Amino acid sequence: MPSEKRARKRAARDAKMEALARQGRRRAAVRRTITVVVIVAVGVGIYFLVRSPSHKAATSASSTSTTSISSTTTAASPAQATADAAAVAAGCPQSPTTPLNKPTWSSPPPMTINASNTYTATVKTDAGTFTIALDAKDAPKTVNNFVFLADQHFFDCMAFMRVIPGFMNQTGSPNQSNGGSDSGPGYQFANENASPPGGYTSGEVAMANSGANTNGSQFFVLVGPYNNSGYSLFGTVTSGMAVVQKINADGSASGTPVVTHRMLSVTVAES
Repeated sequence: MPSEKRARKRAARDAKMEALARQGRRRAAVRRTITVVVIVAVGVGIYFLVRSPSHKAATSASSTSTTSISSTTTAASPAQATADAAAVAAGCPQSPTTPLNKPTWSSPPPMTINASNTYTATVKTDAGTFTIALDAKDAPKTVNNFVFLADQHFFDCMAFMRVIPGFMNQTGSPNQSNGGSDSGPGYQFANENASPPGGYTSGEVAMANSGANTNGSQFFVLVGPYNNSGYSLFGTVTSGMAVVQKINADGSASGTPVVTHRMLSVTVAES
């Protein structure tokens, strides 16, 4: 009998220990489940935080802002848009930097002007019109060249591509380049009247060149005095100097205009 009693006690103790073990296993399983759920929840939270709509909106806003700044930087100013509209209405390309398809010749034109006559050039620009009295007496070859190119509509739509305030406005490049060399009319001719007494003065018109006897189609209009020699002086502005000064005011110290103006046409009258 005592042995049977001890057996029952041992069985009860074993059953209790098994129950405690099962309880411990259940608690461990619950803890593992909670841990997994927490880890998954944290991971999902991080994923949606990174991929959240607000982050996309910030990126989009940043992109929009960058695009807006870029557009503002590259878009034409109101003044440039007005100048371009006048040029387009005259049959010129939309952009003042678009190279122009102009004819070229293998040699300077033959002499066709009469140096005893009076020649007046009317230069119509998007900023207004000015006139030049051409000096056929002192620069007959240069004036002959200018008249020839004007009659060929060579100057139409050409930009004042190099403009320095207080100094000059330069034009006549088919490439619409900032004073750089280009093919011009395809030929070059010698200087004449390139050392005027007392230098050059405001309103005078002279050929631009890349060295002695390299004249072609580029020329400049002065808005101030200039004492260096070597540029064929062939005319003087007689009316519309305010237009010349308006174009000059839109230049810059580097020569690249803030607003690029263009010649719309150049016509020459003889009397």
